[in-house]
Amino acid sequence: MKTVVKVIRLVTKYIQYVSYVSISALALLTVVDVVRRFVFNRTLTGVTEYSQMLLIISMTAMAYALVERRFIIVGEFVEKFPRKLNFVNEIIMDVISFAFFLIVGIKLIGQIESSIRFKEAYFMVKVVRWPFYGILGIAFLACALAIIAYTYERIDLFLHPPGEKGLLDEAPELSIVAHMTDDFKSVEEGGDE
Repeated sequence: MKTVVKVIRLVTKYIQYVSYVSISALALLTVVDVVRRFVFNRTLTGVTEYSQMLLIISMTAMAYALVERRFIIVGEFVEKFPRKLNFVNEIIMDVISFAFFLIVGIKLIGQIESSIRFKEAYFMVKVVRWPFYGILGIAFLACALAIIAYTYERIDLFLHPPGEKGLLDEAPELSIVAHMTDDFKSVEEGGDE
């Protein structure tokens, strides 16, 4: 399983660069459109549709954000719960998130065939839509894999708190969110579990 986690982390790391290129192109497109509009009093044809395509491509960074825990954590409420209850809550949320990403990803991939059959295309720029269903579907499926990696790391951290030999000792870059270490310190000091 450790090898699978490492592969998922590596793949999502390189997928994020596609998102960087997409966001950069989107920013450049917006600047060019604004300059043309205000300086030359002309707009680019299809800017909205190109922006939609680039935003879809930028979604490829979601999986990397999940694997690297670069999402917002609101801890005010759950930090008051015992460590075991937080762990169970996280696992339940991980299962729900995994199911969501998996189902949406599969549905988007399934939409490709229908899009090809009906010859769906963007109205202004005449670009076919099916590749974007595929890109977004792959992004969601990558998120499902990232949830597996995140959950595995979370379980390993719960079973092998810092100081015990576990996955995190072999790969310290997988360390969990900073507030979780405070929970372990309080347990070691005799606090509530």
